[in-house]
Amino acid sequence: MYHHKKTYENVFSSDVEKSNTKLKIEEVAVYEMGLDEYTSLFKVYLNDFYSDLFLNCVKLSWLRRKFIYYGRKTVLPMYRNSRILNNAFVKFMRRNVGKDIQIINKSNFFNKIEVYFDTFFPGFEEENPFDNPGYYKFPYNFITMDYLIVVHQMDDKLGLLKEAEDKKMSFAVFLDYVINHAYSENERLDRVRYEITQNISRRNPYYIKDLDKHLQSKKGEKRI
Repeated sequence: MYHHKKTYENVFSSDVEKSNTKLKIEEVAVYEMGLDEYTSLFKVYLNDFYSDLFLNCVKLSWLRRKFIYYGRKTVLPMYRNSRILNNAFVKFMRRNVGKDIQIINKSNFFNKIEVYFDTFFPGFEEENPFDNPGYYKFPYNFITMDYLIVVHQMDDKLGLLKEAEDKKMSFAVFLDYVINHAYSENERLDRVRYEITQNISRRNPYYIKDLDKHLQSKKGEKRI
């Protein structure tokens, strides 16, 4: 991984002077609680929440990959499966399991997290997250699951995550660090490979889009 010099300005970790969206921390208060206590409580809660959510995503991915229909086993990414296989799985879930998981697996985070599982956990399907959850423990101590989404399409994602872990970057600092890396990579390649997604609606998390992979996935979306 190239370690690029800081050349692009911060967007997320500091405010632009005279901006009407500047955070004035002195104006922040918390009802019936001190600010430091509130901040600490929120941090502990989210660490636990993201850790539990990660393991539950692992379990869902593991279960889904076990599904076979007419001798065909479910593979990733999902567009590589036939429409018949995917439809059979959805109908099996609704009719036999009695639940619909599309609220999860069609969300803005699940597929972005799932791309890491085979790298983090070799022999992903051979172990069992229900019997041996320790094997599938989230592999970082400081950063959390939200960091993974930002770089999930980037070739250097593991190196970038390691930097964030080693340097204990806040999420805002990590965003600026990744943006600098992505745009510096574009300069090194002398073409636009990476771009930051525009979060105009505020409904989707920011991440760096790999235009090369985006084009490949579009070509591969044909169902057989």
